[in-house]
Amino acid sequence: MVLTGGLTGCSSAAAAAFQVGDCLKVVGTVDRPDAVKAACGSPDSTFKVVATVADSGECPSDVDSYYATHNAFSDTSTTVCMDVDWVLGQCMSVDPDNGRDPVRVDCRDDAQPNRQRATQILQGITDADQCRSGMGYPYDERGFTVCVDGVD
Repeated sequence: MVLTGGLTGCSSAAAAAFQVGDCLKVVGTVDRPDAVKAACGSPDSTFKVVATVADSGECPSDVDSYYATHNAFSDTSTTVCMDVDWVLGQCMSVDPDNGRDPVRVDCRDDAQPNRQRATQILQGITDADQCRSGMGYPYDERGFTVCVDGVD
């Protein structure tokens, strides 16, 4: 299982305000996404900032997504490199086809498809087969794996 993607937004002030460790929610439309800060682990939080760079090519190769902005007035760009805001014991609904962003959901909500509960974060291991469930998301460049259980 691999999550990848990129979003291009318009609000450079928002992207410039994000710092490593901040959590956020991507809102808006596919054509005009925007990102807003959210409390990490909260129902609104879907991503965590892992780096801020000038260009998406500078993000670690294993990030889940990125949010890029361009300021037409100053001709500068900012990219926020993001991972899913996994919280041990909590669930995310993750589209296996990457057609939509993951969202935090109640693990007991049968109406939510593709629920996955984060069970472990294995540091120094980049192999989902090492997870108790055999399911997970390896982050090869940064050397860790988020293990999950399917709840559906």
